[in-house]
Amino acid sequence: MGRRLWIALIVGGVSGMGLGASLRLPEAVAQRTPDGVQWDYKVGVFYYNPGERLTDERRAAVIERELNEQARQGWETVGTVLTRDTVQTVSGAITTRDSTSFVAYRRRR
Repeated sequence: MGRRLWIALIVGGVSGMGLGASLRLPEAVAQRTPDGVQWDYKVGVFYYNPGERLTDERRAAVIERELNEQARQGWETVGTVLTRDTVQTVSGAITTRDSTSFVAYRRRR
């Protein structure tokens, strides 16, 4: 009976090692475009402070101007990389809030 237990443990251990080796996490690999194009990247910053007293339409116009300017220079918006919200209270009386968004752009080399 003890011998069967040892055999079962050995078989189970070998099977477990084989299973563990086959369950590796996928490896991250850089993607290439079909035509081999490489990209240059840069990051732009957008700020939002409610104290500026801009309407949503005016703020949208400012952002649109910046995006169009980047497009004229050949930069394509990829997406937001990071958004940071900051809340500060000064002397317990004045609270300021602002947001900063970092936007990634790319263009062909």
